[in-house]
Amino acid sequence: MNFIKYLSFKYKLNSNHRKSSAEALADKVAFFILIAIVTAIVYFIIKLFPQSIQDNMNQYAMGVFAFVYVISLSSAVKKYYKEYFLAPEREILLIAPIRNSQIILSRFFIVAFDVLVFGCIFLLPFVTANYFAGNIHFGIVLITIPQVLAVAIVSSFFAHTLFAFAYMFTRGKGLKTAAYTLVVIASVGVIAIIVFWQNYKSFFLVQDHLLKGIFHVLFKYPEYMLANQITGADIGIFSLVSIANMLILLFLAFSLTSFCYKKGLLSVSSRDLEKSFYISKLSAFLNKHVENAFLKKDILYLIRSPKLFSVYITPILFTSILEIRIQFASLGVFFSIFISVFIAIIVSITLNVLQTDDLNHKNLLFSIPFDIENLFKSRIILLFTLSTLVAGTFITFICLVESVRWEYLFFSLVQLLFMTYISSKVLVSRVIHKSNKNFSGYRYNGSLAGTIFYYMLAWNIPLLILFSFLSGFLMYAVEEGFTLSLYTGGILIVVCLLVLAMFYRSTRIHINQPKENHV
Repeated sequence: MNFIKYLSFKYKLNSNHRKSSAEALADKVAFFILIAIVTAIVYFIIKLFPQSIQDNMNQYAMGVFAFVYVISLSSAVKKYYKEYFLAPEREILLIAPIRNSQIILSRFFIVAFDVLVFGCIFLLPFVTANYFAGNIHFGIVLITIPQVLAVAIVSSFFAHTLFAFAYMFTRGKGLKTAAYTLVVIASVGVIAIIVFWQNYKSFFLVQDHLLKGIFHVLFKYPEYMLANQITGADIGIFSLVSIANMLILLFLAFSLTSFCYKKGLLSVSSRDLEKSFYISKLSAFLNKHVENAFLKKDILYLIRSPKLFSVYITPILFTSILEIRIQFASLGVFFSIFISVFIAIIVSITLNVLQTDDLNHKNLLFSIPFDIENLFKSRIILLFTLSTLVAGTFITFICLVESVRWEYLFFSLVQLLFMTYISSKVLVSRVIHKSNKNFSGYRYNGSLAGTIFYYMLAWNIPLLILFSFLSGFLMYAVEEGFTLSLYTGGILIVVCLLVLAMFYRSTRIHINQPKENHV
């Protein structure tokens, strides 16, 4: 099998369904139309800015370039992890008539292509729109095209080099854990750089000519961007040197990865690496102490899945940044609103992770009989427990760091327990109900948006309003020490009764089990 055929084979595996040539062509045309639409939107937005800002648009373009580069590095690391440790064909590669060189090159370019799409959607439209707005020289647009490609190649090179050294350092032992750690570090590191190192674009502005020559694809483009002018000869030289740099990086990544292949990287990454060195002990503990089969299945899936902790990184990190800047914990009623929104996010994310295993095995779950009521109860228990632990730990930490009074901390935890339980019960029941609605068995189709939207409108927003009222009462009682009048006391009782009524209503939610699924 030659390289082109194998690369085509890879893309068919990564697709959810087969596409005809007409559909494939339509996808390509749609992608270019998308870029054109984004360019047009950016153009009209730019024209709304005053001329003083438009005169400095090359500096803003420099910021977009730095942003794309930083995000691309993280995206490449995640894509590499997926290709080597989660790809559907990884076990077949051990016996398939495909040379290692073809596998290395195909995976290198698949990682690069994933990054290339990101650059084409963000950097290229921004620069092109600024050219049409009269803010950037046309030559900058021309060198942006090879630069976007260079960003993709550099990012893929970075990911391949990083994981190659990780493999050599671990010698293949605990490689899945080491690789997953790199993915987490890349995710956290990128967000931390963007948020805390606000002038991170200065990294690309070096004055050393030797560094500019060696790392041409990193440091030369920003120089032309800030100058906002370039000659035709410089465009040709820039493109040729960029191509030479990309070929060198490709050769280095290929050589390093090929060396790791000879040391067993392909065979190690192709095995069932979900069972890393700490999984067996946890599995033995669960088999001994957990009797519920569905609860056991979900927990085993979670501890073997790389999504378990990584899905919480971004919301917790961004929420922490908002808390540092705004300090919701000191704002009384706004902290109650903050808790309501945060809990909805954490519960939704956790549910999505739990349902992923059902999506991966939807045909199996549809064809075998099982007690769906048992699944319903175990899923609620696990969703409630995980969400409470994650959200509760985070909220408690915020309250302790900001020295929030114990009354507010206690109220926050009570609100947390109420809303986490209600959201778990409502979301799980609707997901299972929808998965059984049109079939004679349980088949989850991966759709959660409608369910979450319903919960937000019918449950989360009313609870948010009610707990905001209660938080306001508590704040005045603690800070002002006021005594309740008959009117105020009546309102407080009504609000408490409404909260309890919603809680009681959630406890009455059950699943109507179809006969086909009953054991």
